Amino acid sequence: MMHRQLIASVSSFLSNAVVIGGYQDPSAAYLARRRWRALMLRLAFWLLVALPTTAAAVFYGLIAGPRYESEARFIVRSVASQQTTGFDAVFRTFGLAKTVDDAYVIQKYLLSRDALDGLAQQGPDPRTVFSRPEIDRLSRYPRFWREASNESLYDFYLDHVDVTEDDVKGIVRIRVVAFRPDDAQAVVVSLLHLAEAMVNRMNERAQSDSLNFARSEVKRAEANVITAQQELAAYRNKELIVDPSKSATSMIETIGGLSGDLARANAQLKETQAMSPRSPSIPSIKARIAALDERIGIERQRLAGGDTSLANKLGEYERRVLARDLADRGLTNALESLDTARQEAHRQHIYVEEVVQPTLPDESTEPKRLRSILTVFVLGFALFGVCWILVVGAGEHAQ
Repeated sequence: MMHRQLIASVSSFLSNAVVIGGYQDPSAAYLARRRWRALMLRLAFWLLVALPTTAAAVFYGLIAGPRYESEARFIVRSVASQQTTGFDAVFRTFGLAKTVDDAYVIQKYLLSRDALDGLAQQGPDPRTVFSRPEIDRLSRYPRFWREASNESLYDFYLDHVDVTEDDVKGIVRIRVVAFRPDDAQAVVVSLLHLAEAMVNRMNERAQSDSLNFARSEVKRAEANVITAQQELAAYRNKELIVDPSKSATSMIETIGGLSGDLARANAQLKETQAMSPRSPSIPSIKARIAALDERIGIERQRLAGGDTSLANKLGEYERRVLARDLADRGLTNALESLDTARQEAHRQHIYVEEVVQPTLPDESTEPKRLRSILTVFVLGFALFGVCWILVVGAGEHAQ
């Protein structure tokens, strides 16, 4: 519908282009329309094909300077890796264990403003690399239509630095396009150093977090052991007893001995009463039996007979001893966890392993001069073809 409306409007314009003496001459109008279409087609050809192609040929043939590409490839590997299938198993054979998440982090970091700032600090300075005097004005930083700001430098950096990751193999590729071979290689080398520094910071953070937590658990367990030991010592000083369990054992042995003496005294009394009921030793035996019985009662009362009994003290003592033992066990477990954390921190250490060293280009790879000129020509000719179809269609519609 829009195509037909455009043809109709062009036809209406051409049909009214020639007016002679106040009325329209069909033959003159027809010739005028043909001349007008030919003029428009020539103008379109010059504007869309000839001039852009000539400008592209002049720019890419005479003005555009050479560009050099340097690249490097690396893989982020770890001593410990949970995946052992596919390409991971192949890389593990060579001591390379892929860590996809870490590689993705490194990739995003190298394309960030932080990496650009780090590159400016450790060199080479991107502002110097991308503004060499031999660079043509259209390709030099800053662009002639933008100011020399951090944002324009970052956009220019993203146009000349490419960092991609192979999702299957886990290899990260750094590609830098610069205007001098040594500049391109120097930028790639600096980016690799920045990647290694980023990996080291990640390692330090992971190790410090795990080790600091393990150390804090050890300190807490040590504090619990000290507290439990102090409470146990305070209880011993308060009750004036070192080990109630040993005291209870001694009292039980004492009660057992007294019970044996009592049993022998009762047996002696019965024997004496049976053999000589009026023996003068009977009162002394009875007194001895009463004393033994009273002594046994006292010892039993001390052992288990109230709040001040040894049995009550023994329960409180065993509770405090249990608390100390649990604190000691917690300290032992915390020390083992600290040792395990150190071993895990060492095993989970990640590295940047260079697979391809930064290359020093000896030939410019960009711009693709002939291809760029042909691209401009093809696009211009395609636009010219569209204009030709519209103009010819408008002429046929006018007839």
